[in-house]
Amino acid sequence: MEIFSSKLRRQAALAGMVTLLGAASFIGCKTTNTAGQSGVASASNTDETVAVILASHGDIDSMSELESYIKVSFQKNVGIPLPYWVRPAITDPAYKLSVGEVRSQYEIIGATKYRENTQKQIDALDAALKEVGLKAKAYYGFNFTTPFIADTMEQIKKDGIKKVVIFNQGAQCSWASQGENMNDAREYLIEHPEFDAEVIGYREYSNDTRFRDLLYDVVMRDVKDKFGDKTAGFTCVLMASHGLPTRMTNDGDPAIRQMNEAFDYVAAKAKPFKFYHGFLNDDFIPGATWAQPESSEVAKKMRADDCRNILMDARLSFTVNHRATLFDLNTEARQILEAKDPKQNWQASLTWTKPKVELANHFNGDVGYAKLMAELTKEALARKGDLEIIKELGKPVNPAPPVKEWCVSKKL
Repeated sequence: MEIFSSKLRRQAALAGMVTLLGAASFIGCKTTNTAGQSGVASASNTDETVAVILASHGDIDSMSELESYIKVSFQKNVGIPLPYWVRPAITDPAYKLSVGEVRSQYEIIGATKYRENTQKQIDALDAALKEVGLKAKAYYGFNFTTPFIADTMEQIKKDGIKKVVIFNQGAQCSWASQGENMNDAREYLIEHPEFDAEVIGYREYSNDTRFRDLLYDVVMRDVKDKFGDKTAGFTCVLMASHGLPTRMTNDGDPAIRQMNEAFDYVAAKAKPFKFYHGFLNDDFIPGATWAQPESSEVAKKMRADDCRNILMDARLSFTVNHRATLFDLNTEARQILEAKDPKQNWQASLTWTKPKVELANHFNGDVGYAKLMAELTKEALARKGDLEIIKELGKPVNPAPPVKEWCVSKKL
C-alpha cells in the first residue's frame, strides 16, 4: 500500500527540520464556532450551575477540516520535538509532508464521528449529574479542532457559569492530553480576566479502582456478547492505548506507566482469558521513538499464540473512536490478525480457520462511565481527587507549572 511505502520518506524529509524540544508557550487558537454543549440538569444541591468539560485533542469528520487539524496540531502538540517559536515558520512544509499519509488513513476509515459520539457522552453525563444531585451543564472542547477549548470556555462565560471542572477524554494524565487541556483553559482565563470563575482540572482517574473495575466489566461484557461461551483459552483481548514518544516518558510523563498499571489490574482480574497490551503510535511524526510494543507487533504475537476469538479494545485511553483506533487498530492490526500465514505448509493451510476479530464498543453514552464521571465531578467540587486548581473564584489565575509538572499528582 502506498501509504506505508511513503511513510519513511516523509519521516526522513521532515526529520531534517527537527531540533531538540525547547521551552516556549503554546500558540492560542480561537474560532467563532459554537462550543459543544447540552441542556441544563435541573436537580441540585446548590444554587450554582457547574460546567463539566470533556476535553481532548479531538478528531475530524470531513476532509475540509484536515488542513486546519494538521496545522494546529503541528503548532500545539507537545509531543513534536520542535520548539514552539519555530513551528509557525515551517507549518506549511510540515503540512505538505504529512497530509498525504493522514488523508490516506481517513479515506480508508471514513468519518470518525468523534463529535457525535462525544455528544452521546455529554447526554449521558447530563443525566448522571442530575442523579447525583448537581445542577450542571456538560460541554466538550478540543485542542486541535473545533470547538476549541477556548470556544467552550467562552460559551461557559456567556452562560453565566462560575464553576468549571475539566476532564480528559481518557483516564490518564499526559502532557499531551490533560496537560494540554488545562493549559488551554488557563490561557483563555489569562486572556479574559473578566471571566471570574473557579476552574478545576481533574488530572488522572485511571488509578481509581472504580474506573479499572468498570473497564473490566465492559470488556468482559463485550467478550460474552461477541463470542458467547467460547473456550477461554482461545479467546484473547488486545487492549490498545494511546502511545507517546519515549522522550516524553523518559522526561517524566506518567501516562504510559498509568496505562500499564491499569492494564495489569484488568488482565489479572480477567484470567484465564488472555490479555495483551499494545500502543497506537502517531509514528508519522518524525524524530521520535515511541512507546513499545506497538499494537501491530502484539497482533503478530497473538497469531502465534493461537488466538481464535479476538476482541480489540481501546477504552483504556480512548473513550470514543479516533483515527488511531479506527486505522492503527481496526485496520492495521486487524489485517495482521486475519491474514493467512503464507509460510504455512499445505496441511496446516487446509485446516486453518480465520480468527473472529471484533472491535469493542467505546464508552460513548455508556451509563456506567457517565456515572463515574458524575461521581468524580462531585468529589472535585469538594476538593477531593487528583486535582489542578487552575483558578479560584475572585483570585488571579494560578501560574502554569513547568511542563514536566503538568501531571504531577497532587491529591487533595
